[in-house]
Amino acid sequence: MPAAQSITAHSLRAGGATVAYAAGVPVAVIAKHGRWAPASPVVLRYIRAVDRWRDNAMRNVGL
Repeated sequence: MPAAQSITAHSLRAGGATVAYAAGVPVAVIAKHGRWAPASPVVLRYIRAVDRWRDNAMRNVGL
């Protein structure tokens, strides 16, 4: 598989955190599973916006 060479451990870790978050898993549980410190903000950098329109912070503010 040619694309397999571009997959890194970081990609797998970020993908797992993103999918778990999208499925409703609490960030604290994701952090524990990924071995991040419980209060570490680093875990939030691994969770990617899957749908930038749906996950938009201003979506429900009535603007």
